[in-house]
Formats: sequence, structure tokens, C-alpha cells
Amino acid sequence: MRTPVFIGSAFVAKYPEGGGNFWVPLQYLLGLRALGVDAHWVELVWRQESPARAEEVLTRFAADVEAFGVREWVTLVYYPENDRDDPSGPVQHVGLPPETLWRRARDGLLLNMANSVPPELRARFGRTVLFDVDPGPFQLWARQYELGVGTHDGYLTIGQNLGAPDSPVPLDDVPWQRVWPTVHLPVWPDQGTRDGERYTTVTQWWNGTWVTLGEETLDGNKRAGFIDMVALPGRVEVPLELAANIHPGEVEDRALLARHGWGLVDPVAVAGTPVKFRDYVQRSRGEFSCAKPAYVRTRPGWVSDRTVCYLASGRPCVVQDTGAARLLPPSAGLRFFTSLDEAAEALRAIERDYRTAARAARALAEEVFSTAVVLPGLLRAAGA
Repeated sequence: MRTPVFIGSAFVAKYPEGGGNFWVPLQYLLGLRALGVDAHWVELVWRQESPARAEEVLTRFAADVEAFGVREWVTLVYYPENDRDDPSGPVQHVGLPPETLWRRARDGLLLNMANSVPPELRARFGRTVLFDVDPGPFQLWARQYELGVGTHDGYLTIGQNLGAPDSPVPLDDVPWQRVWPTVHLPVWPDQGTRDGERYTTVTQWWNGTWVTLGEETLDGNKRAGFIDMVALPGRVEVPLELAANIHPGEVEDRALLARHGWGLVDPVAVAGTPVKFRDYVQRSRGEFSCAKPAYVRTRPGWVSDRTVCYLASGRPCVVQDTGAARLLPPSAGLRFFTSLDEAAEALRAIERDYRTAARAARALAEEVFSTAVVLPGLLRAAGA
């Protein structure tokens, strides 16, 4: 019998307005179970700012789990007093009863996507593997803060270019095993024969994060990347739209983007639930997105978990290169850019033969990023 796998997350339930976040652990849960693995998702939530917010967070997460038919495989561990030293923690029952969860955990593998999982909770699992989905910045932050590096049995990252000569990120002899981000194709049907109107992306505009690399301070916000590309709509014939949390008070940014022809929509309105997020991606013509400057500078080979959803949907993507371009097979469905001129030409190239690009996008998802391709290697690397 295969080792049970528990996907640990702490970034989904706490932010119910981020419909795309829900898909990250869900892809792994569905993909592992399709492979015959006894997989479960353990979501951690720390104390919320008010009882009303806590009720909203817990209720919405439970509703999303129910909507996707995975209730029996998901357990929510809620710490109402933010006491991370209590390894049991009050459990808001969604899936496994607490006693069953902890009994199975003794023989299970924790695939830990949440560096905030306390050591006392990790100790309940037979084997723990830290899974980095924020490569480059994560390794740099781990040199400053306790993020679990050095205290797990194994280490996985989606940073395929970490350790390469052009990636300046110190790895400090941590044995990172590299895998691609993944998408579960059965829940992302191919839309490539349907015309979408505009290239879109769903993103955080500003989150106030910065990263230190030696003497450099790197910008961990998407804003700077998009500002560098602000003139792009005037260079291409297809409309570009951002579903970005640009607050109403950020009038200068809004005015600048509007002046250059960017469409702006409220990400909560168009992608604030997992279902809305999928619908928005699949209705799009393709994705255009910039990377955080910190990713561009550290060149970890990061590919967004959002981008692979566009590809699976048969929606061509034009994204900023972070070191992944040379590691992937050339594809008309996924084009990388390093400058405004390259971004414009990539969009024009797709539009010259959109149907071919759409088919290539889906094919790349099938051949490189699908759970059927990625997860067997991930399990081997994790020692499951």
C-alpha cells in the first residue's frame, strides 16, 4: 500500500477572496488521488482579526471544498488563539476526524507547502518534505527567517533553474529536488477552439514585500514589472486586461494604465472564487503577465501555477522569463520575453496563427505540466 500523502497549506482559507490560491493544493490533491495515492489536504488557519472574519473564512473554505466534491479528503486545522505551539489545535471538521487524521499521519508524508507549519505539528508525520513554490525569494528569506529549511526530511522546489550559473541564489548545500508546477487536466478542459477576446492575468499588484540579495534589495511586487511594460497595449492589436488588486486610492497607477490602454477589472469580482477563477482563465484569449522583479533578478526558473492553468485551457501565454525559457521545449503556446519589444513580438506571433498556438499551449500542458507527468517524479523525489 502506498504511503498516504498530506498536502500542507496555510495560504488558501485565510484569503477566501483569492480564488486562484485554492487551485494550488487542489491540483496536487486531485492528481495524487488519480494516481491511486491516499492523498489528503490539511489547511491551517491562524487566528483571524475578528470572530466575524473567522466565521467567513471557515464557512467559505468549507463551501469551496464541498463544491469540488473533495470534502472527505480535506481537513481544516484552525488555531483561534494563534497558538502555534499547540500541535493538536482545535480542528474545524471538514474531512477526516482529528483522531483519524493524526493516526494516519504517523505513517504518512507531509508535503509541506506552508513554511508556517509549526515543528510540533510536523512531528506528527512519519516523513516531512518542504515544498517551495516561491523559488528564489524563498531561499533568500530562509537565510534570514525560520522557514523550516534544515528541519525536514526532504526538499522540493518548482525553481527549475536554481543552482544554474545565471541564478545568483545561494542554496547553502540544501538538496533541493526540482519539479515543474502542475495542473490536473480533467478539471481544466481544452478551450482552444473557442475565441476569447483579450489577454488577461490575475495578480497581486502590491504586497509590500522585498528580498535581500547580498547588498541588493529586490522588489517583490508585480507593480514594477507591469509599469515597465505599460506601453505594450499601444504596440499590439489585441486588448490586454489586468485583474489586479489596484486599490481605488492608487489613482496615479490606475490613470497611467488606463492612459496606455490597459483594461482593469476587480479580481474579486471576476476571480474571487475557485469557480470564477477558472471561468475567467478559460474565457480569456490567453495570458500576458510580468514577473516580480525579484524573480527576474534571481532567475529561479519560476513558472506560475496560474500560467499552467491557462496552458491547460488551450490559452497561449506570453510571460516574462525568469530562467525557465531555456529549460522548456520551444512552444508556440508559451512565449517568454525580456523586453517590451520581445513582449510585443510574442503577442503578434501568436496572433498570426492563433489556432496553432492554442493547440501548442494545451500540448505543452499535457506533455510537461500535467499531474500525470509531474507527480510520479515528485513522489520519487519526496521518498514516497
